[in-house]
Amino acid sequence: MQIRTFAGSSIKEALRQVREQLGTEAVILETRQCDDGRHEKFEVRAGVNESDRGEDVTPLFPKADQRFGAAAYQQAEKTEPVAPPKASKGKQRKTPEQAESVTEELKALRREVKRMTLSPQPAFEDQTNGQLTELGRHLDQGLSETTDLLRAVLAEVRCQGGMGFSPAQARLYSLLTYNGVEDVLAEDMVRSLEGFEADDHQGLRRALARDLLQRIQLAPPLSRRPGKRVVAFLGPTGVGKTTTIAKIAADATIRFGRKVGLITLDTYRIAAVEQLAAYSEIMGLELKVARSVEELRKAIAALASCDLILIDSAGRNPKDERALTELGDLLDGHRATDRVLCLAAGTNPRTLAEITRAFSPLNYRELVITKMDECVGHGSILNAHLRTDRPLTYFTTGQRVPEDIEPATAERLVRLILEQWNP
Repeated sequence: MQIRTFAGSSIKEALRQVREQLGTEAVILETRQCDDGRHEKFEVRAGVNESDRGEDVTPLFPKADQRFGAAAYQQAEKTEPVAPPKASKGKQRKTPEQAESVTEELKALRREVKRMTLSPQPAFEDQTNGQLTELGRHLDQGLSETTDLLRAVLAEVRCQGGMGFSPAQARLYSLLTYNGVEDVLAEDMVRSLEGFEADDHQGLRRALARDLLQRIQLAPPLSRRPGKRVVAFLGPTGVGKTTTIAKIAADATIRFGRKVGLITLDTYRIAAVEQLAAYSEIMGLELKVARSVEELRKAIAALASCDLILIDSAGRNPKDERALTELGDLLDGHRATDRVLCLAAGTNPRTLAEITRAFSPLNYRELVITKMDECVGHGSILNAHLRTDRPLTYFTTGQRVPEDIEPATAERLVRLILEQWNP
């Protein structure tokens, strides 16, 4: 057997050389990827046995069509016709050398498949890889959802045994905790419901819905409140205060014809000032920038003709007490300022508890819940509302200005908590 090594910048280039120089009966013995520190290349060891070309060996490359191209001209130059091979009466047995050659070829192909799997894929495979990635993501999501359901079922079983709940109470407790309601709060709400059959789950759920509709406090939208108001929006970074202010300003201006002025205290981020400036320019509103107590007083005085003045504050880390104190001192310069705390609906319950505690010295009077569309378990909203005893004013449900905002309603929150999953 004649054995040679071919090198190329790609595996395709090396195989092309094999086909051109050894022919279509070439057998691949080994493929490998080499790197000399400057260039990457691929080597292919291939061989061909001249005496076995007529044997029953499956070629690596399909034979070219003899009717077209260069092969047709080469065939025309031959003076003697080539006799067709004689039909064998039975299946010919491969010699040990041929069997070993096929085995080596299969090993080489396996190594090549493994190498191509680990190496960067060509562009034409991007779509297939994307589909496989998407399939894997859906499988992971399905597994996660199944795990959550199993945990809820196990929690329901533990409730019946360890907490002394009836089956209906255990199901309701599992529903509440599954949707993010704190364990202690969920237990208190379930135990407050009495006089129901052990398996009357729907009756318990309706009773809890009526109770929550009475307990949830609401504040009217700012656009509908009489008189002149100055409202400051507080909250941690990234909860969407600036976009929320733009939505409220557009609602008050377009739908209710109120005169609105804007003030930003967020001079830490240039993008925040530019974002609010863009909104104010589109809506034809006046915008002031304040960096100190005195500048804030002057800004509010300059906007005295406005029915509604909305103040955008810089996001604050709830663990940074100094920054929160500075913000409080800045807002205390104007006593008539109302304060609204913005909270993202999908915030972790423990983090949400820390945020409401850390901002409590700033004396916020109501809550705006943002990013409702990104949240899965809405029980955290109920946790924050009942813990702070502050009314809910708005729910924001997307990034569009001014469409994705709505007045907070108890019916919407109760439905999200009690109807999101039916165990």
